[in-house]
Amino acid sequence: MDGCSLAQIKRELEADGVPTASGIRGWTYQVVRNILTNERYIGDALLQKTYTTDCISKTVKKNQGDRPMVYVEGNHPAIVSKAMFYQVREEMSRRSSKRKVMQKTGKTEQGKYSAKYALSELLVCGECGTPYKRCTWARNGKKRIVWRCISRLEFGTKYCHDSPSMDEDKLHQAILEGINEFVQAGQGLGDELLDLAGIVQQGGSVEGIDPLTLRNRLDALTVQQAELLDKVLEDMENEELNAQLKAIMEEKQAILGWLGAIQQDEEQRAGQEARLRELAEWLNQQKSEFTEYDDTITRKYVERITVVDGETIRIKFRYTDVEIDRTIRK
Repeated sequence: MDGCSLAQIKRELEADGVPTASGIRGWTYQVVRNILTNERYIGDALLQKTYTTDCISKTVKKNQGDRPMVYVEGNHPAIVSKAMFYQVREEMSRRSSKRKVMQKTGKTEQGKYSAKYALSELLVCGECGTPYKRCTWARNGKKRIVWRCISRLEFGTKYCHDSPSMDEDKLHQAILEGINEFVQAGQGLGDELLDLAGIVQQGGSVEGIDPLTLRNRLDALTVQQAELLDKVLEDMENEELNAQLKAIMEEKQAILGWLGAIQQDEEQRAGQEARLRELAEWLNQQKSEFTEYDDTITRKYVERITVVDGETIRIKFRYTDVEIDRTIRK
């Protein structure tokens, strides 16, 4: 078993360079990523990720379904909240799905996530669906910041014919007005979001499959596998025994696949539930309008901004069906 005591966690944190009572050594991207994605730091433990093959050689082997794993909640005090943990999982999944424009075809493919500007991931062309890009135009010694459809920039009118350039200042103003309108309209939406969060939290098993039943079946198969393996070792050429052993291993792999899907579903629901509660709390606490555009607020609560035409953008807010059209001021 590989459960973690507080002392073990402390030693590992210090080994990774994480500040503890013994002193500060500095944070790194990988250390922070590990803390925010490993179940140990939310107080849980996944036991028997590895196992020792035998008492003589003491060879440690990664558990690929040969033996059952056990997930223990509340195994030790948490360092990171579960809400933060599941939100990070969800955000990592969202970022990995970001798309970029291929240089030669004008089509899109899975691409590296870039978050320097909120609009780099949110602002898309209403005509071709391609993301917009921030550009600096210079004329007569004066600079002007605009946003352009990437397809239009790289391929002219070959794939996108009429996408407009958007002045950044005017674009920010329209987004600010849209967010303020959403906040005003959302004062009564907070309670509805909390109700929805409760429904999401209740959720359900993937396609009605009970994970406990799967784990019990996995345990039973592991026992059968061990017993059958002894018989196979005594009669290596027995085709019937080898076929039975193969069938057991295939069923175990299928069960592990289902359990993985269930865990992923639970993580997604937990992340969504946490974000719904966060959005509801934000709406209920926001009593006044924002006076300045803020990339952080935009990234956090806006799902997509579509450039409808040169005068209109459509703002879609996260976890709601709310879409608000705003006019770009001249």
